[in-house]
Amino acid sequence: MPNPAPHTVPKGASQPKRQVAMFVANNMVSDRRVIREATTVAAAGFQVTVHAILQRPTSLPEREEHPGGFTIIRHRISLLPPLLPIHPRLIALLLHPFWCAFALVANLARRVRLPLSGAAMLLVTWGSWAVLASRSARSAEILHAHDLSGALPALVALRTRPDATLFYDSHEVFLESGRWAKAPAFLRRLLARWFEQPALRRAAALIAVNPQVIEELAKRYEIPAQRVVTYNCPSAWSPELRDTELRSAIGVDAAAQVILYHGGFSAHRGLEELLVAIRDPRLAAAHLVFLGYGPLEGELRRAAAEPSLAGRVHVLNAVAPEVLDRWISGADVGMCTILPSTLNHRISTPNKLFESIAAGVPVVGSDFAPIREIILENPDGPLGAVCDPTNPGEVATAISAILSLDASERAALRHRCLNAAATRWNWEVQAEKLAALYEVAEGSRAVTR
Repeated sequence: MPNPAPHTVPKGASQPKRQVAMFVANNMVSDRRVIREATTVAAAGFQVTVHAILQRPTSLPEREEHPGGFTIIRHRISLLPPLLPIHPRLIALLLHPFWCAFALVANLARRVRLPLSGAAMLLVTWGSWAVLASRSARSAEILHAHDLSGALPALVALRTRPDATLFYDSHEVFLESGRWAKAPAFLRRLLARWFEQPALRRAAALIAVNPQVIEELAKRYEIPAQRVVTYNCPSAWSPELRDTELRSAIGVDAAAQVILYHGGFSAHRGLEELLVAIRDPRLAAAHLVFLGYGPLEGELRRAAAEPSLAGRVHVLNAVAPEVLDRWISGADVGMCTILPSTLNHRISTPNKLFESIAAGVPVVGSDFAPIREIILENPDGPLGAVCDPTNPGEVATAISAILSLDASERAALRHRCLNAAATRWNWEVQAEKLAALYEVAEGSRAVTR
């Protein structure tokens, strides 16, 4: 995978472009979307600082100069941050007796499982981070909030810098993701009314991972007129031949049929259904590889040890992002059968979808509109197959439809994937839209001087 573009300032620029503060509520180690976006904006000449969270225990530095030309500042969180200046609604939320009680219990007894204690602790963490990150970003003229969690420090910063430009970057429908999809309705309404709607109303532009996320947010909120879609595509590359790492790791030759799932081993990713599908007689000669890590690893390893599967299921540790594309390229089919357990899943376009296509590997994906459009509505022909991800029989049928193609048909399918990645589904294409958005913001600055 190519290295990030270097940080450059356009020749002949009369003065430096504006300072940008990006806010993302993680440690900025493996967030590929934020890394790509920060690299793109830095390459356009902006001074970019990404404000992240220093999660303990960790050996990560508090300040890091990234090879992509931007700075990462990781803020160390405390439960009792200085509270002023801070958004008054954030104070009201953090100091509410309900949240304080649960936060105290969760902090003193981490093993105690009480309803909402995790949500309370997360809100306290975000509140502390919002104060610290916003203070560190006082000189920034563009605030780039990644999701609702990133909007909190941006809203705080706007109280002391009301003339700053705000971009809201929605990686998903945030309140339909993870623990928030299961949170009580009153809490989701409060977060939407107090924080997400004000952030979207104040934003100069909405950036999102696909059009369906924008459509869903438009149903719920008043959103900016300016909207930009940047899909989570990897950088363009040109694999000449399939690399051998994946097949060597599981001990098979070039003639073997290899099905690959790469990513998190967690619930609702279609892993249990895939373990049933691999037992289908039509897939009796195929090998199934799980590449990654997560809470379901034990279950996957137990399945791999079953004599009935004759050594055809393999569980491999995750590999570094820099070599992931080469490992993927060794597969015959890439799996992207996320389950419809949340609205967010049903309108998602997972990274693994684009990563498989970029490596020339046809995809079996969930039959949801965003995934179906990419796989089946490609101008030159399909890039794989879709199925009902909850039905192991349909999953097996879709996989078999690809594996049963003759050599010339499979070669043509691989070529279509590579061509689609080279022309549409790569970060360089997506980056042009993001850079153009920032250039418009810079142009507006020049006009108002």
